[in-house]
Parts: sequence; C-alpha cells; structure tokens
Amino acid sequence: MIQSKTAPSATKTPASSAKVIYLPQQVDAVARALRVSVLEACSKFEAATGNDDKDYLRALHIQAKLGQSGGTAQTAKALFEKYHSRFRNGSEIDPSKIKPVLKFVQRNHEWSDLFYATRSMWSMPYNKGYGRRLRFVIFDEYHEAVIGIIGLQSPPADLAARDRLWDYPDKEKLALVNCTLDAYAVGAIPPYSYLLGGKLCAGMVSSDTIRQAYWRQYAGKKTRMLDENIQQPLAAVTTTSAFGRSSQYNRLKYNGRLLAEPIGYTMGFGTIHLEHLYPALCSYLKMVDGFTDGGFGNGPKVRWQNICRALVRLGLPASLLQHGVKREVFLYRLVDQLDDGMAGKGFGAPISLPEADFAEFWRERWAVPRAQRFPEWNLGKDVDLLRQTLVSAIAAPPAGAV
Repeated sequence: MIQSKTAPSATKTPASSAKVIYLPQQVDAVARALRVSVLEACSKFEAATGNDDKDYLRALHIQAKLGQSGGTAQTAKALFEKYHSRFRNGSEIDPSKIKPVLKFVQRNHEWSDLFYATRSMWSMPYNKGYGRRLRFVIFDEYHEAVIGIIGLQSPPADLAARDRLWDYPDKEKLALVNCTLDAYAVGAIPPYSYLLGGKLCAGMVSSDTIRQAYWRQYAGKKTRMLDENIQQPLAAVTTTSAFGRSSQYNRLKYNGRLLAEPIGYTMGFGTIHLEHLYPALCSYLKMVDGFTDGGFGNGPKVRWQNICRALVRLGLPASLLQHGVKREVFLYRLVDQLDDGMAGKGFGAPISLPEADFAEFWRERWAVPRAQRFPEWNLGKDVDLLRQTLVSAIAAPPAGAV
C-alpha cells in the first residue's frame, strides 16, 4: 500500500511500522525545491563572504542552531532557571577578586547541567563532542558564577595545517594523532566575556589540570575504533577559530611562552552555508532511503555524510561544499620535544602551567585593565540577556523547511 504525503517531516516518523513509499512526483517536487534552496544559499553565502560579513556567518550559525531539536533549547532554558544563581550581572562582579577554577564535568552533576546550559547560549549549533571527551566549566569561586567552558574531543584524523608540521612514521600517524585532543568549545559568557574572559578560557587549555584530568579519565583504557591502549601523555591540543582570524587565541602568551600557536588555516570546505537546510535535506534522504543516522560505527561526521549524499542525489556538484571561509588553526604544545614525539622518537616532559597561576595572570593582565579602560562594561543586564538568548531559541521556528 502506498501512503501519500505532500511533504516529509524533519523529525516525525510514521506512526505505524509500515514503510512509507512516496510517489515519484512527490520526490521530484521536493528535490526541485531543495535544489533551488541549496543554490540560493550558496549564492548568498558567496556574496556575504566576499564582503567579509561575519554578522552573516553568525546569523547562519544561529539559524542552524534553531533547526535543532526544540528539546535542546527547552532543556537548556530549564537548567538555566534551575541554576540562575550561578549567573551574574556585571554590577555584581569585582574584577580584582575574580577567582577562576576549572570544574571537571561528570554526567548527572551540576557541572554537567551548567556546561549544557552555557554551551546552548552560543550562536554555534550545540555539539556534545565525540570519541574521547573532556568538559570543564570555568567557575568564579569568589562570586560563585559561571565564567565559561572548555570542551575537548578526539582529534580529526586529517587536519592539513597540523599534519604539515610533522613527518609521521609509516602507519603510525593515527596512533600519534590520538595523543592529542581537539578543542571544540572554548569561550566565556557575559559579563566575563566583556573582561576578555575568552582569553582566560583559551589559556586554561594549556593548564596542568587538563592533562591530569585526561590521565585520570583515559589512562590504560582502549580506543573503541582500534581497540588499542590510549597513549600517554596528552601531548597537544588543536582548535580552530569560528570565523576566520581569532582575537581570542591571537597573541595568547604566558611568561613569554606562546600558548596557542597559529599554524595555518582550514581549506575552506564545509557545510556552514547549508546547515540551516540540514533538516530538509535529511527529510529528503529519508524519502529516498539515503539517510544515515548518528551513532557508533557511522563516524563523527554524520552530518557531512548526509549533506554530501543529498547533494549527489539532487544532482548537485560536491564543489558547492567549498564555501571559502578559512578558519584559523591553533596548536597548544603540552610537552617538550613535541616534534620529535610526532616523528616517533618519544615525547619530552610535560610543560607545567598551574591553573591558579594562569588565572592570576589573566586577572592582572587582562581583566582588571579592561575594566579600567571600559568602565561601562558592567552596566548591562547580563542575566536577562542570557535568558533571552535561550528563550529566542525556543520561540523561533525550525529553519530550512522545504
């Protein structure tokens, strides 16, 4: 029996277990509309990037975020209200007394809830990370408030800017790359972001606390994909900027040591310009039995896989994925002789940086001077702003419907 539908839903599945079979004209109509939407999105993106319009890029991220499950924003809003006392207005903060500490995130704990709520405030679509993961809330113990977060995950197997640095031994590249992590979420929220809290969060990636937490979490355990013992130590961390060059990582130094070393740019390929169409592309793939769900065994880039597969089905060239936005790549060296280690000769000793030392350095180097230069930094209603950010995500309709 053929069940007819005029348009597929991005999230709903048939109520019965019977497979829905779409008429050819229905599939063709959806495909035609999607082709137009994809080409229009690419054209608008090309025009915006030609003018270096970062506001347009942020708007695209927000649109993609709003296309995610509504439950994400609802949950984040509920957690924000539960822990609203952990967020502060600038008028409540004395910059000279800020005491940042790293709080390791565990499941079903207050820090996990605060990480989730905080991450959901950003314009970037929520991503819980994949593979090996470490998450931290950066907390101001004096004012008992959230400053920001750090999220780390397994590194990409291939990253040209990173891989050009080292001459991996034959067949050992993946094992050596797995001595690193990738920072997928690093940043501060208001009012601390007005005091260059992003510099604090970025610098804390180099702290001893990160390496020690990695050791406690993964020492002696095996990787799921290769069933091999996880290498120690954590030798390095990579990260990429959200929009081209990054002021957060730029010239990030401690006692003359460059913490975040710029090593190049990404190749300018990706799906940022098509993310807002992702729900509609997935609906189309489900119509033609081409959809791949997330989960172990399907790889960390399931969104990339689905978008690529949809373009092929729609008869569109893969070159449309070359959006041209080159994100800056940074490298944190956490051990001496990192280059030797990546050449298979063994890593040197860890490079120590106590979190308390960097916290004090940040406060005196950036936070206090910033507050003095811009005395109006603390005049806003920051808690209301954070709440409104989450409310807007709930109220807005999903993006990209065909």
